Amino acid sequence: AARPARPDGGIAGRCHRDDPVMSGEVVAIYCASSSGAEVVARSEATLEAGRGIVGDRYWGQDPDAQITLVDADVIDRINARTGWSLTPEQTRRNVVTRGVDLNRWERSRFRIGDVELEGVELCEPCAGLGALLATPDRSAAEVVRALAHRGGLRARILVGGHVRPGDAVSDLEG
Repeated sequence: AARPARPDGGIAGRCHRDDPVMSGEVVAIYCASSSGAEVVARSEATLEAGRGIVGDRYWGQDPDAQITLVDADVIDRINARTGWSLTPEQTRRNVVTRGVDLNRWERSRFRIGDVELEGVELCEPCAGLGALLATPDRSAAEVVRALAHRGGLRARILVGGHVRPGDAVSDLEG
């Protein structure tokens, strides 16, 4: 069920940039074994500090993109606005959250369960993702525009561990 909008355009019940504490949860984890391979749901992922998700296509590849995240609420809002039926899985991001403003953590530290991460940059959609999600009813350019500044977050893993659906996602205190 959709949550009502706040006067500032946010979603009621969601935290926004000025909130002192923000928390949500992991709702899904996806990995692909190689570039272009199908993403596969996992019940648990091992996050290795400085390397990435063990078994994922980007493990050990890019220190600034060890893990990618997207918030399911954002995808829900895009679908409500456009009439599309995109799923978070289709964005090919590793971790799907609910109830957090991932953009807030760009250049900030946060945690998933006991794992500590640092947001590096927004995970802007590329032309390849646009083409992958294009249909006769939506062009690649429309997909890229819809996901611009809403496509998730790239992060570094500072303290590794295991992540599972249901784990809390929150600000690092202190």
